[in-house]
Amino acid sequence: MKYSLFIFLFLWPLWGWGQAQPKKKKTPNTTTTAAHSEKSKLPDEIDRTLKLKLAVIQYFVAQPDDKGETLFWQTKGKLTFGIVNYTEAQNPVFKELFIKQYHEMYKEYILMISQGDVAATTTFMQLLVRHELEYRALLTPEQLTLYRNAFQTMETSNRQTYDSYTGLFFSDSLLQAYQNGFR
Repeated sequence: MKYSLFIFLFLWPLWGWGQAQPKKKKTPNTTTTAAHSEKSKLPDEIDRTLKLKLAVIQYFVAQPDDKGETLFWQTKGKLTFGIVNYTEAQNPVFKELFIKQYHEMYKEYILMISQGDVAATTTFMQLLVRHELEYRALLTPEQLTLYRNAFQTMETSNRQTYDSYTGLFFSDSLLQAYQNGFR
């Protein structure tokens, strides 16, 4: 019995049957950031914020059922409400906009991930820029001024908060950089 146990525990791995197989090297998950950066070097600020945006969007897209949609519009609404203070009449308008944007974003995000190339990334980023412009177009002039000023303040004095907001929104300078970088 002891001899059998010795053979099983100590010699079995030497025969190769009981050895742990080396893990197959995983193909790196090609991110669109990497795919885009290889083809054309992105400015550091775009590269940094692109990673933030994709991480935030991935979080919403990964949610089950309609939870991603709900979290998306609620998050966008709550983040900006504190800055621009929507009116009662604006609340349903922005909710509808954010839900529409989520569905467009979801579809394009899945397409971008499946293709993983520069063209798909560019199309997706152009969509995010368009969403920002649609959002800004619905703000009153006073709200837009508040929004721009808040981003300018965050950008210069509170980088951590700025990064949190740029996961879903754009400062004026970042919007300009994306418009120039993703033509």
